[in-house]
Amino acid sequence: MADPALVTKDEQGELNIPADVAENFAELVALIKASRSMDNSERQYWVDVLPIMSEDQILNLRGILDNEKKQLAEAASAYSEGMEENVKNVGNEFDEAAFKEKKRARKEAEKLHEQEELEHEANILKELEGL
Repeated sequence: MADPALVTKDEQGELNIPADVAENFAELVALIKASRSMDNSERQYWVDVLPIMSEDQILNLRGILDNEKKQLAEAASAYSEGMEENVKNVGNEFDEAAFKEKKRARKEAEKLHEQEELEHEANILKELEGL
């Protein structure tokens, strides 16, 4: 197995990162490791080519990875805000007073119906007795 100082493990798997690359490109290596748009073989490729990249190429890669990180943060924020709004809307849609009033009215209607039913039964019994 490779020297443990040169291998990092994360949730995506193992990356072989030479100590000098980890030291000289620490921020960029962190962005590469955190990128959600790459698989581990792509991450390894970028780590491997970092030492031979021109300054412009490094700036472009950093810009791309920073942009990805920013867009993911914005998406997570929008999702979170949307969920909070949905929770608020559900809370606003449920009117406890109206719910209790409907429940009371339904119980009253049931009680009235039961009384009418009892009176109807009593009337039927009287008719049967009269036969």
